[in-house]
Amino acid sequence: MDIRDRRNQGDLYTPSQVKRVLSGSGVTVEKEAESEYIVFCPFHSNHRTPAGEINKYSGLFFCFSCGRTADLIEIVMHFSNRTYFESVRFIKSKEVDIDILSEVNSRLVEKEEWTEFDTSVVQRLHDQATSSTRAKDYFAKRKITKESVLKFKLGYSETQDMISVPVHNHEGLCVGFVARSIEGKDFKNTPKLPKSKLLFNLNRVKTASKVYVVESSFDAIRLDQVGLPAVATLGANVSSKQIELLKKYFNDITLIADNDEAGLKMKEKIMNRVGSLASVITLDSKYKDIGEMEDYDIINLDSSFQNQINGMMV
Repeated sequence: MDIRDRRNQGDLYTPSQVKRVLSGSGVTVEKEAESEYIVFCPFHSNHRTPAGEINKYSGLFFCFSCGRTADLIEIVMHFSNRTYFESVRFIKSKEVDIDILSEVNSRLVEKEEWTEFDTSVVQRLHDQATSSTRAKDYFAKRKITKESVLKFKLGYSETQDMISVPVHNHEGLCVGFVARSIEGKDFKNTPKLPKSKLLFNLNRVKTASKVYVVESSFDAIRLDQVGLPAVATLGANVSSKQIELLKKYFNDITLIADNDEAGLKMKEKIMNRVGSLASVITLDSKYKDIGEMEDYDIINLDSSFQNQINGMMV
């Protein structure tokens, strides 16, 4: 009997099966309740507080923000671009024993070795940022909101007079931070930060239907503040691994390069590698990067994004 024909006839799945299906589709479970998995809604611009829940037994999805409902098959279709029948087969394949599945995956999937950074250091710097007038004034100057300071756990070192930005891998593991001086343009990274193997903010937006690619973490944060899912390459030198991550998680990529020679080279390299998956937004010559723009101007960069914002305000 087809899975869809079995609805309303009791439980369709087990919690472990639903969780494996979600994981295999690239969906991150943010929280877990007694009978639901809590996730970010894939059907609207939901990147701050997870608004969607998926029942562990029926596989039914509901978003408390946009009101969208979907079954597990539709979720798999949306997240992984599978057809209906491919999604059914994929769900059924997740009925295998989890130990066997883990063993097979360990043989077939190349695993990255990640070292977690000392989160107590991140917390200490963050506490300084939320209490320092100098740091607060800097964030205000850069148009970074208090909400973003908290969300991204931005930090401040009084000794170094530098702002720190924690960096996570695609699974949400903190692997270090990038930092820049408040005065001048001095930059520092934590030792052995694997910048070339990750994209800043990918862990938060990897389920988005569209992504915007910028160079700096602050530019990505500015885009996030207006509801725009963005990742940063953390420099103009884009690695093959970073391009692989873009192609793996997104089918709709919009590149917003800085208005300088390095930005031009970055744009050319990404466009040559991702091809038809990407489009380009060219900034007005009066702006060097996103950070110099007002929120209103950022929203109006992309007409499709403007329509999305208008729809959310109706």
